[in-house]
Order: sequence, then C-alpha cells, then structure tokens
Amino acid sequence: MNARVEWLADDGALRHVLAQVLQSALFARAPRSCNLLAFLVGKKLAGKEYEITEHAIGVAVFRRDARDYDTALDPIVRVQMGRLRARLREYNAAQTRPGPRLTIPPGSYVPACTPAAAVSDRQRPLQLTPLRNLTGAHGTQAFVAGVDEELGYKLFDAFGALVQLPQQAPGWQSGNAPTRHRLEGSIRVERQHVRLSMRLVDTRDGDIAWLAQVDCNGEMDMALQEKLASAICVKFQHYLAAV
Repeated sequence: MNARVEWLADDGALRHVLAQVLQSALFARAPRSCNLLAFLVGKKLAGKEYEITEHAIGVAVFRRDARDYDTALDPIVRVQMGRLRARLREYNAAQTRPGPRLTIPPGSYVPACTPAAAVSDRQRPLQLTPLRNLTGAHGTQAFVAGVDEELGYKLFDAFGALVQLPQQAPGWQSGNAPTRHRLEGSIRVERQHVRLSMRLVDTRDGDIAWLAQVDCNGEMDMALQEKLASAICVKFQHYLAAV
C-alpha cells in the first residue's frame, strides 16, 4: 500500500475490502484519496464515527493547522471527498466478482460496506439539465443562471462525478454507465418570491421518481440563489437516503 494506514484498527470485512481498494491500480496513483479513505475506515473500525467531521479530516489527513483552520474558507475536504467518491464508483464499477463494495453514502463521511447489487444501481450518472425560467421577465434570466450554477456546485460537492453537469450532456464519457436518471426543474419569480421546482425522471420510461419544491422570499441575489440550491440538495439527499 502506498497510503499511511496507521489509523486502521483490527481485521474485519471492511478492513479486507479497504486493503483491496488501496492496492488497486486506480488508487495507487492517488495518495490523497488513499490517506483519506484509510482515515475514514480506521475511525469506523475503531468505533469513533463521531470523530469523522470535516474539521477533523482537514487536520488529520490534510495537515491543516487546527488553530486557524476554517472549513468555510478552505474546501479541501469537500473537494477531496468528491474525488474519493468518484474513484470508489469507478473502482466498484470495474469489479466483476461478488462481494461487498466499499462506499461513502451521499451526505455522510462515514464509509460502509454495501452489497454489490445495491452499489451498481447507484453508480449510474445523473444528468442535471438547465433550469427552465417560467417567468420570462426581464432580468430574471441571470438570476436563474446563477441558481443553475449553485445547484450544480452543491450536487457535485455532495455526489462527485455521479452528477453530469449540463455542459457535459448528453453523453457520459467515463465508461459503461449510461445515464439512468435526469434531474430537471423550473423557476417562477414574483416580487420578492421565488419557487424552485425539481423532479427526478427515469430516462428509460419517463416515470417521475421524485418531486420537490422550495419557496424562498427575498432579493434576487447570490444569497437567495445559494439558499434555493442548498434546500433542494438537502431534499434530494434525504430522498436518496430513503430509497
């Protein structure tokens, strides 16, 4: 292994799967992902999941100074977590043997062993389409475009390369994982009031798998764009956690 695995506890299925992942060619060229994954699994095996926080990861894995490290200003953990999730999905997609797969569920930093069948259904990319502006009023298009940007950032931050951003559509260029779902939405703008509506569509038959709406009041500025995108992202994470 090329990663520092001093955090690892005793043996077990999770430790065995971790060793296989770290020894793979895909992870051999990604020392940061190896160190991050080893840290997360080690904490879980030691029964210290409560210590898996963004701040703790930044200090222990990425050598940030605990005295002045501000997670709001330094996104190193979120960026590297997105890359780690993307590598795990790529690794799991290439596995042909039965057995558990190591995953990090969306909205969490705690790793888990997941049955192979459950993993394969989740590693298909999600296509995010541009939001439709149902208002059409002068000056609203820039606001809608800003919400698009915020939503793409929030989803990619949570789910990594699983999210296919609008500029990447329509093709998925990363292997044998065709787009399974499309996340689409629309915005209506009134005076001091915005409604964002989103739905998850199964691209095979057009069925709607999920619907959500968010209403926000206030000035059409960056703060409102971020608030709308964050609210939808949280709702979507809750949906995925329940399925």
